Amino acid sequence: MKIWINRAGQNLGTFTLEEVQRGLAQGQFVATDLGWQEGMETWKALSEFPGLQITPPPREPAALKIAPPPSAAPVPQTALATVDGQEDGPAWEHRQRLGIAKALVETWKEVLLNPATAFSRMKTTGGFANPLFFNVAMVIISIIFTLIYQLIFAGSFGALAGSSRGDSSSMAALGVGTSAIFVILIFIIAIPLIVAMTFANAGITHFCLSLFKGTSKSYEATYRVMAYSYSAWIVSIVPCVGGILATIWVLLCTIIGLAKVHKTESWRAAVGVLLPVFVCLFLTAGVYLAILFTAISSLHNANN
Repeated sequence: MKIWINRAGQNLGTFTLEEVQRGLAQGQFVATDLGWQEGMETWKALSEFPGLQITPPPREPAALKIAPPPSAAPVPQTALATVDGQEDGPAWEHRQRLGIAKALVETWKEVLLNPATAFSRMKTTGGFANPLFFNVAMVIISIIFTLIYQLIFAGSFGALAGSSRGDSSSMAALGVGTSAIFVILIFIIAIPLIVAMTFANAGITHFCLSLFKGTSKSYEATYRVMAYSYSAWIVSIVPCVGGILATIWVLLCTIIGLAKVHKTESWRAAVGVLLPVFVCLFLTAGVYLAILFTAISSLHNANN
């Protein structure tokens, strides 16, 4: 079972009992560091932690006021420690210490598995750089997998079409060449466009949320929620249904995140997120109906 280690309000990570014992022997941890694992009611100094041996005898642990783990649900292994309500997450904001790959994975786990805890501890200030880079990383990852599937599909289709004509190599090469051009266009146009749309969507959502008196923090907080909710786009790597599942998951994470960050009711957050979606669907349906009625009217006039 993993143990969370905290020193003076700074999260040191999660470790096994053996790793903590070895860290104590090597000086990585000290007896006054605080630890917590699932099932415990509060944090304890490592000198009092069950199963650990401290030599020489520990000093009296320093008095630190640490917020107890939430009682409503167990703290996930990826959660960062919170001291006196301090915002200290997600893991992506600590990538200099964790490394980019680990910070990505930890952030995915935090947001996807326990969004309520993740967003209640998310930093709501500090600039747009961190959430922007995370948004870019998620867009690139999802596009890379989309392009891989596109290349596989284009190559298979080209080979299949070519084999029916006895020229599989040329058709496959044509499919791959076309896909290569598509890849270039995607990276030049799509990535900046999607990232810019995140800023725009955050602004629209923040405005809609404010209409229903659901905002208590700035636009930056709303943007951070939407950017980190893109963690769910990792689900889009699943072929066929991944995109649909990812879209639904992003919406759910965004609603939960806005409710936690702005400290508002979930229905207000849901309205703020879904109202622009329904407006867009309504306008799109209106355009298609207008085109349909125009076409029917033209056919009727032509028959007369």
